[in-house]
Amino acid sequence: MIGESLWRLLARRREAKLEREQMWDALEQYERPKSLTPFLLLNVAAFYTGVVAAAITEQLHKERHWEKHPGEAIPIMKPVLYMGPYRVRREDFAENAPGQ
Repeated sequence: MIGESLWRLLARRREAKLEREQMWDALEQYERPKSLTPFLLLNVAAFYTGVVAAAITEQLHKERHWEKHPGEAIPIMKPVLYMGPYRVRREDFAENAPGQ
């Protein structure tokens, strides 16, 4: 008798749990979509952090060059993370370029 009533109690609890899960599963499709605001804020913060870091790095590069070679033009800083080939045409940027 006690065992039988315990089995009935467990069966009722399990049924109630299944009914609740079915109800929440039915309501889940009507939930509001997750907000994109945290994701966008993180990306904007990361972008501007990179911009500030690049500006600081370039300024430190210029100061180091000026300490060793005062009064000279600053050469273009080589890329830090890009290991591939790159070429800069300096004649377009010279002070005494032809046609000026």
